[in-house]
Amino acid sequence: LLFILRSFSSLADNQYHFSVDLTKCEKDKLLIELIAPDVNASEVVYRLPKIVPGTYEILNFGRFVSEFRATDSAGVELKIERIDVNGWKIFKADKLYKITYEVEDSWDTEIKEPYVFEPAGSNFETGRNFILNTHCLFGYLENMTRLSYKISVTHPAEFYGSCSLTDVVYKDNVDVYTVSDYMQLQDAPMMYAVPDTTVLNIGGAQILISVYSQNKITTSKFIAENISEILLAQQEYLGGNLPIRKYAYLIYLTPNSGLSGASGALEHSYSSVYFLPEMEQKYLAQTIRDVSAHEFFHIVTPLNIHAEQIGNFNYNDPEMSKHLWLYEGTTEYASGLVQIKYGNMNVKEFLKVIESKIAGAKNYNDSIPFTVMSAGCLKKYKDQYGNVYLKGSLIGMCLDIKLRSLSQGKYGLQELMSELSKTYGKDKSFKDDELFAQIVKLTYPEIGDFFKSYVEGNETLPVSEMLELVGIGYGTSSKEKQLTMGGISIGLNPATNHLMIVNTASMDDFGKAMGYQEYDELLKFNGQKVTLQNAQEVIGSFVSNVKEGDELKVVVGRKKSENSKARKIKLHSKVFAVTPQQRNDLMLRTDATEQQLQLRTAWIGKH
Repeated sequence: LLFILRSFSSLADNQYHFSVDLTKCEKDKLLIELIAPDVNASEVVYRLPKIVPGTYEILNFGRFVSEFRATDSAGVELKIERIDVNGWKIFKADKLYKITYEVEDSWDTEIKEPYVFEPAGSNFETGRNFILNTHCLFGYLENMTRLSYKISVTHPAEFYGSCSLTDVVYKDNVDVYTVSDYMQLQDAPMMYAVPDTTVLNIGGAQILISVYSQNKITTSKFIAENISEILLAQQEYLGGNLPIRKYAYLIYLTPNSGLSGASGALEHSYSSVYFLPEMEQKYLAQTIRDVSAHEFFHIVTPLNIHAEQIGNFNYNDPEMSKHLWLYEGTTEYASGLVQIKYGNMNVKEFLKVIESKIAGAKNYNDSIPFTVMSAGCLKKYKDQYGNVYLKGSLIGMCLDIKLRSLSQGKYGLQELMSELSKTYGKDKSFKDDELFAQIVKLTYPEIGDFFKSYVEGNETLPVSEMLELVGIGYGTSSKEKQLTMGGISIGLNPATNHLMIVNTASMDDFGKAMGYQEYDELLKFNGQKVTLQNAQEVIGSFVSNVKEGDELKVVVGRKKSENSKARKIKLHSKVFAVTPQQRNDLMLRTDATEQQLQLRTAWIGKH
């Protein structure tokens, strides 16, 4: 009778039923329970992803799983075999009823590298915060990813679950989410905490901003105020309406660095997860604006414009699309363009962004065709991936100006992306080898030559030539002596959470007089302790107020060798002016022609 009833029930409701109880987190682990859909085979493999969209890195989420068990409806254990780091073969699978296992969080783990970039991982802080990237917790049976899922999350009474999903039933302290398939599930991260949320209604969409600030320095209201203008600009850029019903910003702010040593965000189709330093609000504001502008634009691509490799993503044997210039490059470019075009950034700031992209791209191998690098970004060209945000952005800029030039200013990347969204859309993928031809069909034959030379080919991107079309050129920076910090580059040592000198290649005479060395950790600056949270204020105050002849005293932590203990070293020097290294800055040409000015206005909305 039990078998007959279960079979009948399964026919009516053949889906995955997952449950997790956040009130029963022990030793940074959560118990996952799955009432499985029917399996019509003697064997089946249960998997967690090897990789997920947007990460471009093999992370093997199965390595965080332990105590894996499978049972029939009577509770009798079925034989299992772990066939690889992400897969468990289940025997007598036609009798499968339940799967249980424990998952450890990735933010606080002793599991060996590679460490998971925090916005792509999971955080289990009992009584404080849970970041649930669903691909970290929930898996699928091979060849059964198209079935629907129900996810039941039991949570502390004072917690609220922030998420982009709209099919949710709330009852007491249990939230039940329903999604159409595994793709939608892994695309919907959740954050549970005592709520600090603000909702904006923009362009026909509900925008949820949910914030967890460890020391309550920043609020969702503040972040909403700082991104609302960007969102309104993006609404206008996208034609007045947003192509979504709901979007969620899940923001975790902390004074500590994570195991990955990085901060930033990970995009999803309808949400984004942020792991950022908890700092004074005035310093956080621009970071939030820049990062959120990029992540939000992923509602265009890959949500509405994507290749078959993304539309039919293979979580354990992935094939990468060759169009990272589109997914990440044009998105990065558009996040700056929308700010200049609709008044959230001035021309000088915009040109500085372009300069930084040009300078950064020089650190990568320009002889590799961008499509080749994209397709091989997981292995052969893994060290070149960062260039998608640099050269990829410049490709977007050059394509935009080229289109504007060919159309007398009437058609650019903004219009192209709108047409591609209509051509494809959320449920229709393009073939990787056909995208360029489709874009040429929508635009001009010259655009085919552009792709062939600069994206499929390895010719140097014509940045200067394109900028000349809009009356922007290079002007030599002033050679007048200046007061500096020493010409050093500063980064973060994730092992100690201290700021560190990461490069002295451009160190000037003042830096040499101070005695800086690479890998020095900055501990004190004119008597003030330097932390990740106050660094901008402490160093910025010095830069703003310093006068020639003042004395700078810096305490650094310095190691004699890699394995030795750092010693505190006191460095000091009288401040003196130095002649800066000559560099080329982008400038608006004072002799720009009327045609250049008109094209510039069409491009960025001002001249």
